[in-house]
Amino acid sequence: MGSDIRITDSHCHLDFPDFAGEIDAVVARARAAGVHRMVSIATRLANVPQVRAIAEAHEGVFFAAGTHPMSAATEPMATVEDLLAVAVHPKCVGIGETGLDYHYTAESKARQQESLRIHIEAARQSGLPLIIHARDADADMARILT
Repeated sequence: MGSDIRITDSHCHLDFPDFAGEIDAVVARARAAGVHRMVSIATRLANVPQVRAIAEAHEGVFFAAGTHPMSAATEPMATVEDLLAVAVHPKCVGIGETGLDYHYTAESKARQQESLRIHIEAARQSGLPLIIHARDADADMARILT
């Protein structure tokens, strides 16, 4: 790729087990391919320390934090305060990944909706973008977002 091309990978999961032990190499390969910035998304608040550490260790790597809708039923419910405490970090660039996933986890609709509303409020208060996951939940997502 030409040196004038600067790509941002706005959604990756550098903390996933597939990359264990090779984060430095993954980031180096991305840079060699023209990726200038990366946003690694924590899908559980329990994963924030690991994702934050990856961002801190690599220039151009940032992070976002939230509770993925497929984890909403099994994870402790995040509070607005929990999310705001993470959001003050200088490399935190978003709230989420949050949202609604009725394809695989329709049985937890109410909990997913509650979690989404908490994430929306944290994004509003922090001024950070909201990172949304939506699958088979368009009507509810539109209703909650409007």
